[in-house]
Amino acid sequence: MASASGLDAAARVLWPFAKALTGALAFPFVTLFAVAEGVRTRRRRIRAESPRVMWGPNPVMNIRYWSRALAARGYDSTTFVTHTPHIARRDDFDVHWDEFLRGVPRATSIRDFVVFVWALRRADVFVHFFDRWYLGGTALSRLEPAFLRLAGKKVIVLPYGGDIAVVGELGVAEGPLLLDYPEIRPRSEATRRRVLHVCRWADLVIRNYQYGFLPRGDVFWPTVLAIDVEEWAPQSSGEAGADGHAGAVVVVHAPNHRHIKGTQALIDAVAQLRSEGVDVKLDLLEGRPNEEVKAAVLACDVVADQFIAGYALFAIEGMSAGKPVMSALGWMPEDLRSSPALRACPIVDTDTASLAANLRALVEDPSRRAELGLAGRQFVLDYHAYEPVARNWAAIIEHVWCGSPLPSELLITSS
Repeated sequence: MASASGLDAAARVLWPFAKALTGALAFPFVTLFAVAEGVRTRRRRIRAESPRVMWGPNPVMNIRYWSRALAARGYDSTTFVTHTPHIARRDDFDVHWDEFLRGVPRATSIRDFVVFVWALRRADVFVHFFDRWYLGGTALSRLEPAFLRLAGKKVIVLPYGGDIAVVGELGVAEGPLLLDYPEIRPRSEATRRRVLHVCRWADLVIRNYQYGFLPRGDVFWPTVLAIDVEEWAPQSSGEAGADGHAGAVVVVHAPNHRHIKGTQALIDAVAQLRSEGVDVKLDLLEGRPNEEVKAAVLACDVVADQFIAGYALFAIEGMSAGKPVMSALGWMPEDLRSSPALRACPIVDTDTASLAANLRALVEDPSRRAELGLAGRQFVLDYHAYEPVARNWAAIIEHVWCGSPLPSELLITSS
């Protein structure tokens, strides 16, 4: 009987041949199906039917919020993902790759083609990131944009971060990123080629706050992230008047990777303050489920996001929960920082150099924490809640679907 290692070696040798053979057999079928679907899609557009939207397949958590926001506006909106991240629940997303053709070996790519055909039939507008599309594991991956166009579908693309990470294009974040993600360097040229390929085919590319290689941006939307503001509503925390002398102040930090978040600088700042007699406690959450992180945020006094470059969903969750948030905004290009939305952002702009001083100021001033918490909650209601985000998405989707006019910068708020 062949050993397990021998079977693994044989599978690695045969996999490229199985992938190529499946691709060759699938090509005429997918092409014909795309042509037929193109006829149906054009009829839907002529009849002015509302476009059906699909998000994924990369399981970035925000597609859940975007889809729910758009569904609340009356759209048929579905999330499809390749897998469930360890910090998420399976029911965070609507449809999963492994629900199709259970038991079929992945190496054959058959399931990927079945999923793609299902997706063509199920949606009119696809919202993608720059990596991991439906045919990404097949021999026909580079033809996927062409199949989508042949089927009359519209494609909207935006970055989430790692999908446009190219050495030389990452600014102040490059050094820390390479420490946390060394694979960026050998993949950079492939990433550059993929981004260029996607930009050539996409119907619309959204530029947000992400750093990296993005040669095209049809619309500028710095506050693209969404959140369920009811799920992240403020709750009473511990000692509201704690100032590090009369009561401990709790700081929550939840890094995926420590270097790019500036975690060590935060640890050092907390240790410095404690050595000076300031009662501040750091709740460091790494690799924890979202529900556990949520409970910690709702109960804390200060949310510490990241201190190298940017703010992301964790900062927005903190603001929605009515907490003061520290994060680095100073790295942003001038056109980002000068946008009306970001000028209104109440995040305490904090890099590694200013971390200890800014943290001390927040710890020792509970009234300022309260003011920033109220301002942060209002900022999220104006820019990151379902209603304003769904209106922006609706404007973008109607633009690609039926040619409605689109402003060059999306700044629609709830007001």
